[in-house]
Amino acid sequence: MTTSPMRLGILGCGDFLRWNEAALRASTQTVVAAVYDPDATRSQTWATALGARVGASAEDVITAADVDIVCLFVPPWLRMQPLIQAAQAGKAIITTKPLAPTPEECQSMISAVAAAQVACGVIYNRTRSPAIETIRDVLASGEVGNLALFKQDWIHPYPRWNSWATDPQRNGGPFMDAMIHNLNAARYLMGRPATALTFFSDRHNRSQVLPCADTEAMKLDFTDGGSAHLFITWAGDLATFTTAGNDREHIDIWYMITDAGWRLSVAGTQLLGSRRGETRRWPLQPLATTIYDALAHAMRGGPWPRDLPTLAEAALDISLIRAGSGCPNQHLTVSSQGIGIGTGTAVHAARTGT
Repeated sequence: MTTSPMRLGILGCGDFLRWNEAALRASTQTVVAAVYDPDATRSQTWATALGARVGASAEDVITAADVDIVCLFVPPWLRMQPLIQAAQAGKAIITTKPLAPTPEECQSMISAVAAAQVACGVIYNRTRSPAIETIRDVLASGEVGNLALFKQDWIHPYPRWNSWATDPQRNGGPFMDAMIHNLNAARYLMGRPATALTFFSDRHNRSQVLPCADTEAMKLDFTDGGSAHLFITWAGDLATFTTAGNDREHIDIWYMITDAGWRLSVAGTQLLGSRRGETRRWPLQPLATTIYDALAHAMRGGPWPRDLPTLAEAALDISLIRAGSGCPNQHLTVSSQGIGIGTGTAVHAARTGT
């Protein structure tokens, strides 16, 4: 028996929708029913491109009878209210990082989704990533040992196409805006709880005046001696190809070390492992379906996509960053009770939930 595709309602017709256009078109289990953006021209352009109708308002899309899944492609500080409305309307939800500016807003979202018992996932760079999933499988096999060090440096210019990415209250700066992708990937690949963090913040480029730091880093420790070293800078005057969208020069330095001494790195379509002159290679296996198909399958009783973080996972990323940036250069402990300085009071709750 043929199952009808699930219907998507998209709020926000900016860069994130542009990046997801190919996946939306390739999906066999979902169709776009409605779109809405405050910019009427963008709404109409994308409605025409995707064969959808233009919603009269955000609320119209959220409550529409022909929408099963609400796609929240709006900036983080605008996300809480429509996400709660969608949950209360009984709609599944898919959104993106950073989940929200504060842990408190994240918790409100978690509570609403749990009360409504609806599916909700958060798209990161690791979503539908053949590299991350291949690394996860190789580590799970035990053939190279356990991940001991996750190291990633990102260098690119600050976003010149909007005002909110550099706003500490609405987004948070370079780590919250971008390095959060790699924070989540590191936690996923480590596969064990974080125990401590230290956060660093600097301003290096004096020719640009930003309301946030231009350079941030975090060392995140895990049980059994693992650690992630994550660094991002907007201080370098790299190329911005167009201010009409998020198109910029990007330098990525990324490798991993296991406790058995293997260095892992990605080169093209292969994962490379090297130790004492020996090299192993694993082909990167592309995931068979789009994330929209995987979510639709989960809603029909299938397994939750392991590459689609839950609200609780995304909320912990926010808690770690806010706690660290609020107490820079200090060693903070991380536990199920919260994040704090030594044995002091937790500065941000790192709660878990649905």
